[in-house]
Amino acid sequence: MQTPETSVSMIKDLSEMQIAHDIRRQVFVIEGEESEDVEFDGNDFCAAHLLAYWKGKAVGTMRLRIVSGSEGGTIIWERMAILKDARERNPWIFRALMNSARHYTDIMGLKNVIGIVENPKLMRFWQIYGGKETGEEPLEFRGHTYRPIRLTIQRDKPQEELTLRQAIMAVPEVFDETRKNT
Repeated sequence: MQTPETSVSMIKDLSEMQIAHDIRRQVFVIEGEESEDVEFDGNDFCAAHLLAYWKGKAVGTMRLRIVSGSEGGTIIWERMAILKDARERNPWIFRALMNSARHYTDIMGLKNVIGIVENPKLMRFWQIYGGKETGEEPLEFRGHTYRPIRLTIQRDKPQEELTLRQAIMAVPEVFDETRKNT
């Protein structure tokens, strides 16, 4: 969901990636007291990333990592971070990131979304989007309890094939182009 004051785009270059890392460092390392090694685990290099803006300023980010191509494909929505002032004053940022993650997942034709949730407020949002706890034991890590969650996307019709033009373009441009058409 985009509003005039809130927008989301895919990260397109190293300077935007640095902004996303700065946001994650603030939220997870400084506020959440996680170690840099845990937060920056090496998986950033095999993932797509979103950057959320509010009133023209980057305030949030999310990592989207495809982990399987079998049985409809599986993607992990993870490392969502929104700066404290923005998350306290504008719930649309979270929704914009979730909707953009869903759009990317749709573009890629994936059916299975997995994640882990610590915050009960985030669990409610996942449930609004159709996510359900998996029934697996929660993960305990450094004093935090994370609940595994899954969203299964029903695809009644086959996913539209990308055109050759779209396939040879960088994914961020395809993402932006298809957002304009929805």
